[in-house]
Amino acid sequence: MDKHFTLEIVTPIKTLDFKEVQYLRAPSMQGLFGVMHGHASSIISLDVGEVKVLSNNKENYFSISGGFADITKDKVLLLVETIESKDEIDLDRSNKALERAKSRLKDSSMDKTRANLALKKAINRLRISNRQL
Repeated sequence: MDKHFTLEIVTPIKTLDFKEVQYLRAPSMQGLFGVMHGHASSIISLDVGEVKVLSNNKENYFSISGGFADITKDKVLLLVETIESKDEIDLDRSNKALERAKSRLKDSSMDKTRANLALKKAINRLRISNRQL
């Protein structure tokens, strides 16, 4: 019996396809969730965070900035705003974004919700880029 599912990750500018996924972990608005073959069908709102894909016994880690997951028993579709693999993350750009977000949080004239979201994205990207495999 096949214990795999397919995964398609779609952004406005690219699509990633995984054919034999054993496990997916992703961040929802209520916390992390995991998917294996045969999962109950559902649609889940995604948060900023780390996506882990175990495919062909290899772990892949990605930074996402929110979206939706459409889950069926043999396929998962992630519709996300942005996605970057560990190797695609620009450390210099991420560090500058982190400092900019921290500065904006201290400035009373800035939108705190937007600054907090920028901070969350920068921290997530830096955490994933520093992940040891």
